[in-house]
Amino acid sequence: MPTIDRDAVLDATDLAALATEICGEPHGRGRGARWHCPNADHPDEHPSMGIFQGVHGRWRWKCHACGEGGTAVDLLMTGAGMSVRDALLHLADRAGIPAAQHLAGVRPRRTAQPAPKPAAERPASINPAIGELVTAAADLLWQPVGSGALRYLHSRGFTDRLLAANRIGFDPGPRQLPRPDGLPHQGPGIVFPVLHTEERRPVYYQLRYLNPAHRRRYDQPAQDLAPNPKLAHLITDGPAHPGITVICEGFPDALTAAHSGLAAVALLGTGHASPTGTPALARRLTDERPHSAFVICFDDDTAANPGKAPSGQNAALRLADELAQHGQLVLNIQPPAGIKDLNAWSQHDPDTVRAAFRDLPKALGIPTLTPSPDGPELTDFPGLSEGP
Repeated sequence: MPTIDRDAVLDATDLAALATEICGEPHGRGRGARWHCPNADHPDEHPSMGIFQGVHGRWRWKCHACGEGGTAVDLLMTGAGMSVRDALLHLADRAGIPAAQHLAGVRPRRTAQPAPKPAAERPASINPAIGELVTAAADLLWQPVGSGALRYLHSRGFTDRLLAANRIGFDPGPRQLPRPDGLPHQGPGIVFPVLHTEERRPVYYQLRYLNPAHRRRYDQPAQDLAPNPKLAHLITDGPAHPGITVICEGFPDALTAAHSGLAAVALLGTGHASPTGTPALARRLTDERPHSAFVICFDDDTAANPGKAPSGQNAALRLADELAQHGQLVLNIQPPAGIKDLNAWSQHDPDTVRAAFRDLPKALGIPTLTPSPDGPELTDFPGLSEGP
């Protein structure tokens, strides 16, 4: 029985035109064109999706904010809610491929299908290149080529012990550090790895570009190389307080909390705390930290631009409400007016931030106990000294 020739359909598809149909007109032209993300769970205020040619020359799309991406089939599944079969049929008809060439023996479409498992429950398929790049970058940070990146990290308030424990690294770019298609291909930048919660091996990373003129600040691997884990549990700078977890928007803020001896979780984009994504996120947090109270500290997006939508604080309120419905103690804290995030607050007024963290048990009504592990910490790595 003839089947749909997926490769022929994809080769005949104009992905840029399809992206415009689904996501609206792009901002910019050519390689710099950006569309709004098709993922309904990601309120993409500033267009974050681009298209590129993959390793086999086929065009693919990727949202550089939430990490979603794939082929034209994935674009229709994400943006239009189609099944794989319907997406292929739509693309074949759109490309003018006669029905006899791509379909025979049409079956009635099932009216109900099993709900897909959340990303956290699906078996992880991690490309080995992820671990190889994270390992190489972690070594380069401490070499002369990484001295500028290390100075930048020190200026953000991070100690050598904290950086080494969390395997933070430096990516000088593909000319000096080769990588396959699908990994961020520009540089230089800081590598913030996501480590497996038990095995501590790299399963993902975000790249923070250091060039201020770069059109975006963060990048990450393509979805087919590593699924976006949505959360990263960091290693604390000393024993973590039992029963308190700080949830931050991104790695620098989470490192700031970890530096203060608090169990810290980095949310890899507030798109994961969208109205439809927040219930699953709250379930995952309570499953992974069942005996913890939660402190949420997301960005104030209006700090630099009062007319901007407060997406970070809106996400914080949604997540706080959902966690409270799970019976968890929750505290939502905001940086002072005019300060965008926790790390900037810590640089501006470190004494106040330290005092705020020190007073968290009292604010949450938790007894002040001798700290004990509630997540990975530096004491799990006795060989570490000040520096690698």
